[in-house]
Order: sequence, then structure tokens, then C-alpha cells
Amino acid sequence: MTGATPTTLAIPVAWGEQDGFGHVNNVVYFRYFENVRMHFLERTGILRSHREEGIGVILASTTCDFERPVNWPDTLLVSTWPDRVGRTSFVLHYRITNGAGEVVATGSSVQVLYDYRRHTKIPVPDTLRAVILSLKPD
Repeated sequence: MTGATPTTLAIPVAWGEQDGFGHVNNVVYFRYFENVRMHFLERTGILRSHREEGIGVILASTTCDFERPVNWPDTLLVSTWPDRVGRTSFVLHYRITNGAGEVVATGSSVQVLYDYRRHTKIPVPDTLRAVILSLKPD
């Protein structure tokens, strides 16, 4: 990827994230996605908007494709970046790599802009659209 820098976190694998098969359980990957997504939302000002104005996002869907197992001990790099912005929603993509630099999972999610006071989805304002798209890689 070139252009904007993805939002990226280094996350150490916890011993307790492994399941009976001896690798990180599939549900944990969605927690990794959530962690980096929250940093992306902070970076774009969406979390501040939620606190101050009640305008935030609600998760509409999320997917994960598992490429290879992950075991303790390892430190993963979890990255996200925007793809497209629709009228009321935007898409994020995710990539997780292990300490050896191998891709272990990829995924995506759809976030809908949501007015928590009125309990309804709302259009993405042009100012927010510009911020989100400024973080999209070329």
C-alpha cells in the first residue's frame, strides 16, 4: 500500500487467547479488529463526536478470512484502512501479520453513521467523508 498510513497496532498474543486446539481462537481476531477500529475512529474524530454530540457509528457487518494459525508467544501487527464511503456508511479493511511478517488474517467491516439520540442512521457529512478518504491508501 502506498499513500496514507494504515492505522496499526502491535498486539501481543495472550496465553488465554488460545483454544483447545492450541492456537488463537477465531473469535479473538474480531477483538483485534475492534481494537484497531477504535483507534481509527479516534483518529477520524468519530469517538469525540459520539461523546460530545451523540453521533457515532454502529457496526453493520464484519468478516474475517483466516490465513494461518497464530500461537503464543507472538506479537501481531493489526492494521485497518478505509476503502469506500457510501451515503450513510463506510468500509474498513483489516490485515493481521505475525512476528515473521506473514499475513495470518484479513477482513472487513461496514460502519453506519448513527445518531444515538434519535436512534437512526444519518448521512456521512462531507467533512467526515473527506477525513475518512484522506486515510485511504492509493
